[in-house]
This record gives sequence, C-alpha cells and structure tokens, in this order.
Amino acid sequence: MASPNERFVLFGTAAAHPRAPELAEGVHQLLARYVDEVVLSFALCPFLHQRDAGLGAVGIVLDAQPDVATSTAALMALSANVAHLVFPLSQLTSSPFERFGNKLAESVRATAREKLVHASFHPELVGGTENAYRLIGLLRQAPDPFVQFIPHGLTKGGTVVAGEEPKEGHAEARFQRLTEADRKELVRRTTELKAERRKLDSLAAVLIS
Repeated sequence: MASPNERFVLFGTAAAHPRAPELAEGVHQLLARYVDEVVLSFALCPFLHQRDAGLGAVGIVLDAQPDVATSTAALMALSANVAHLVFPLSQLTSSPFERFGNKLAESVRATAREKLVHASFHPELVGGTENAYRLIGLLRQAPDPFVQFIPHGLTKGGTVVAGEEPKEGHAEARFQRLTEADRKELVRRTTELKAERRKLDSLAAVLIS
C-alpha cells in the first residue's frame, strides 16, 4: 500500500511504480467527473448529494488481474463504510469483472463487521436508453472499472449505484423522469468520459509492462 493522500490510496503490485501517482491522479479526476457530470447532474442516486461524501474512501488498485484477497485487504485498510475500489489496470472485460465484484463482495461480507452492499461498474457494460433495464447498464459505464461498497441501509433510497433492480420500481421511475434529451446527453457525457480515459492508456501500459 502506498502512502495515502487526501483523495485516494494506492494498492496493488504497481503501486510503487514511479509513475503510479500520475496515473492515479488522472483516474481519480475522471472518477470525480463521472460523479459530478453523470450521477449528480442527473440526480441518479438518491443517497449521493455531495461528491466527496458520496465517494467516501477511494482505493486505486494497480493490478492487471484483480485479486479477491488483495482487494479485500485494500477495502479493510480503507476502513470506511462508503468506499470505492478502482481498477484502472484491470484487463478483465465487463462480465468477468462483474463476477470478480461478486466474489469480492462475498469475501467482504465474511470480513466486514457491517453488512455492505456492492455494485460493479465497467466502461464496457452493455447499456442503452431504450428502457429502464438497459439504462442501468449505461449508467454504470464509468471511465474505469470499479466496485462500490455502501452500508445496506443506504439502499433504501433506491440508489442505482447500489445494485438496484428494475423490479423494485426505482429504475422505471428514473427512466420516466429523464427526458429524451436527458438520455441523449447521458450518452454524450458517458462517451466523452470514456474517450478522455483512453488518453491514459499509454501510461497504464507502462505500469503493466
């Protein structure tokens, strides 16, 4: 684990690389933009009212192949009920990453004192604006893969970023609330953020090599 700064903590095999802080800074800035420009801007998450409080503790895990044990230890080291683990070097596509997120959540439930709910985000998740279900996939197309953990009680507000399912009604209500113009703007902003993230690919490759 690298020394923490006021915004994030570095973990993983490449955490000590001389250029790790540079990549982490860019990754954290894009995460903040995702929260501000997508989640907060469209009021997508009832429990999230202010970016820094909503993000809680942020761990940036610099491993090409995310490991459950390492990631569980990282989350425990953050020692926060609201936390996000970001995996900018992950070589997992969306489905394997979601499976990893589920395994990580199982490990965390066996370790953490408080029951935490998780949700996985990935830039390659399948999504669209056609209906409420596909909108969930679109909303979770973050610039980098990450897994979110929040206390179980915060899901009572129906937040999409805490594993919400359409059958609960919240997803459909949000879909109806967003106008067609809103949905188009969501696509535009999400696409823009992912394009910005690709500018960091060469730096990420340096850390993996």
